[in-house]
Amino acid sequence: MDIDQVTALIQQGESNNLEFKKSTTQLKPAFETVCAFLNGNGGIVLIGVSDSGQIIGQDVTDNTRQEIAREINKIEPTAQIEISYVSIEGSKYVIVIEANSGIHAPYTYDGRAFERNQSTTGRMTQHRYEQLLVERGQLNHSWEETIATNYTIDDLDFDEIHHAVQQGIAAGRVPATAANETIEGILKSWNLIEGGRINNAAVILFAKEVLPRYPQCHLKMGRFRGTDMLGDFIDNKEYFGNAFRMLKEANSFISRHLPIASFFESDRFERIDKPALPVLAVREALVNSICHRDYSNRSSSITLGIFDDRMEVWNNGKLPVNLKISDLKKKHKSEPRNKLIAKVFYDRKYFDGWGTGIIKIFDLCRANNIPEPEYEQYSGGVEICFKFRESIGFAKQPELDLSEYQLSTRQKNILKILMTGTKMTVSEITETMDNPPSTRTVGDDLSHLKALGLVKLEGVGRGAKWFAEPKQKK
Repeated sequence: MDIDQVTALIQQGESNNLEFKKSTTQLKPAFETVCAFLNGNGGIVLIGVSDSGQIIGQDVTDNTRQEIAREINKIEPTAQIEISYVSIEGSKYVIVIEANSGIHAPYTYDGRAFERNQSTTGRMTQHRYEQLLVERGQLNHSWEETIATNYTIDDLDFDEIHHAVQQGIAAGRVPATAANETIEGILKSWNLIEGGRINNAAVILFAKEVLPRYPQCHLKMGRFRGTDMLGDFIDNKEYFGNAFRMLKEANSFISRHLPIASFFESDRFERIDKPALPVLAVREALVNSICHRDYSNRSSSITLGIFDDRMEVWNNGKLPVNLKISDLKKKHKSEPRNKLIAKVFYDRKYFDGWGTGIIKIFDLCRANNIPEPEYEQYSGGVEICFKFRESIGFAKQPELDLSEYQLSTRQKNILKILMTGTKMTVSEITETMDNPPSTRTVGDDLSHLKALGLVKLEGVGRGAKWFAEPKQKK
């Protein structure tokens, strides 16, 4: 959300789904309203806006973010709440808190339930609270076992299913006879189909297309310049797809921005002089995010952020009630929220299923002289933060001397992308561009830039990487 969108919202005035708060001194009533939005039709709270609709702004510090996180943790059951900071004049921001209508109402904030009446927030009546409790009780809490609406076997990726079976057989976790099974027989063995109808877990794992009915199959990825989200994007991608395709997309994005090898094809490290992060530790963290997510929240996503000093992976869905953040370093029983999804990942040997995966992450980081990762629970989800041994930030880009060249806008854009310091294939460069042309067009542009001495090529074939070494102004 940007300042123009915020201004447009303010012009609508406070309503059943919009409220203004002057500052974070009003966090308590702000989150009472957030709770009411969750129990109703959703809505937005703007902090840094007066009751009359004047934009005042709010200073944002680490303490501000921590205070907001603490208030989010007071909401039960966990819910997806989006927080964004919109810059205005000077160093101030409007804090945007957005909550969609929750499917697990009634929600409480600090032990109390709230509801919205026109533009006013108040305590929920006992009668309404009891009504919502009855409706919640009727929900099928095993979301992944629920029959998928308007999806059939034909909507699944058969090649991915057969590949999963082959990996399972190779790992000794799937019987060899499964290679001769029908698709329906394979799905039955994984409890992904009943009476000829596939369930939600089958869609999450193997769907060819997930939109528009499964928008929660969403991966957001960003490479930020600097150490916070207020910096510029070097790369910003999002992807909708099944679980295994999301892993491949994450692999491609991470490999593009970190000096680490592909980690979804093998359990072996490739020879790398100074890996920014242990390959298997990153894979374990991403697989955990997929297996432990709360997929019942259709507005949720996995987020992957790479900064100069760290990489963060967040997924919605809090830890089990009997497990605390401090327990993660200890041996603990594996309790995946999505047992059917986790079983297929286990059979493909993406994890061991004994609750030692997180311990393995810590061990791998220590073995590679990398700081131990930090876990945090906030915004209804869990984040793992990997700290780099040394910054991967880029030195200040040299000012380009292009006065002697006649370059198109597209060619200048390609050069700007490569000036981030990343070595990229033609396909990766194309994916990074706005309104991307064909890869052949990009390839022709790169050949032109190479002839001018502005870019270089490393390697051969489709895996060859391009990088920039432009002349600097003297």
